[in-house]
Amino acid sequence: MSRYSEDAVMLWTHDLQRLELTPPEWVELLDDEERARALRFRHEHDRIAYVAAHALLRLVIANRIGLCPSALIISRDSFGKPFLDMDECRGIDLSLSHTKGMVAVALSNAGRVGVDVEEVDHEQVPRSDLAAYGLSAEERGRLESMGSAERSEAFIELWTAREAVAKADGRGLSLPFSSILIDFSASVAATIEGDDKPSRHWRLWREEPSLRHRLTLAWSGERGEVMRMKDELPLY
Repeated sequence: MSRYSEDAVMLWTHDLQRLELTPPEWVELLDDEERARALRFRHEHDRIAYVAAHALLRLVIANRIGLCPSALIISRDSFGKPFLDMDECRGIDLSLSHTKGMVAVALSNAGRVGVDVEEVDHEQVPRSDLAAYGLSAEERGRLESMGSAERSEAFIELWTAREAVAKADGRGLSLPFSSILIDFSASVAATIEGDDKPSRHWRLWREEPSLRHRLTLAWSGERGEVMRMKDELPLY
């Protein structure tokens, strides 16, 4: 990672929308546990997304430290957050996300990082009980005043932002989404604890990696320059 700024937050995505079968070359990049898990998916599009995300993660790290992708030791902590369990990779935080048709991988030298990408599916967006998804009263009121399509887009933006922050925080879905405050106007977020005061601040980056997908990247602290590396790897 030495050829990048120490403040770099690197983001890759890969579009899977034209794939119908999982490329065996990608499966070969995984370790035994990941291969076994891939076989358990019932739907091929879920298997493709899982394999692609983990293959992409292994490739981008391996390309930077000079190891075989399948030799990387990627473990998970008690909350399920992946980390590189190797001396060569100390100080590198990582996150990955996959959904139907798209995967994303983020690496950071600047602190903790989280990424979430979601397919825009208007039929799956909740129409009621928005508080159950961690939205604030102000956010719920704003969404309820919107038309169907606009409300779907706004909900996905808020959801991906909270997912990204929860991943960066490290607690994932164990972190109550209602404790995450989102301010898109300033591209920042904060997590609050028991005294209702912000305990940690996060920076946000949003984009549309395709017409059907929305993505949010979150990372900690004041530092961090996003390096968009969408087309770097030959995963075609």
